[in-house]
Amino acid sequence: MTKLSIQVTQYRACAVISVAGDLDKVSAPQLEQTLTDLLADGHVHLIADVSGLDFCDSTGVWLLLSGLRRTFEAGGWLRLAGVRGFLQRLLELTRLSDAFPTDLTVADSLRHAPTRRSGPASPPTAV
Repeated sequence: MTKLSIQVTQYRACAVISVAGDLDKVSAPQLEQTLTDLLADGHVHLIADVSGLDFCDSTGVWLLLSGLRRTFEAGGWLRLAGVRGFLQRLLELTRLSDAFPTDLTVADSLRHAPTRRSGPASPPTAV
């Protein structure tokens, strides 16, 4: 089992959440807190870079689905970048691949970000 690593890069109008390792029942609360904090900070356009995931169980998939719902309810979106291998197959088997907007890379996802975020502007920062 590989510990989950989360890195957040905040931009003016969106945030990129890069996850690596295992997203499972044990590690899901860590990512859930990150999503909650970003939404509370006004980030409603989120990109989850999942290219570094080694494993994702049903708890992880449900967490991503919950994030999709929460951002939509807040007037935004959650895009997945770098979906491949086991996660791609899992999303296809559960027919959730149609629910998530996906892109090959984070750069592709960033093209969908709004040009401005309401509220005070801030430069990109790594958290």
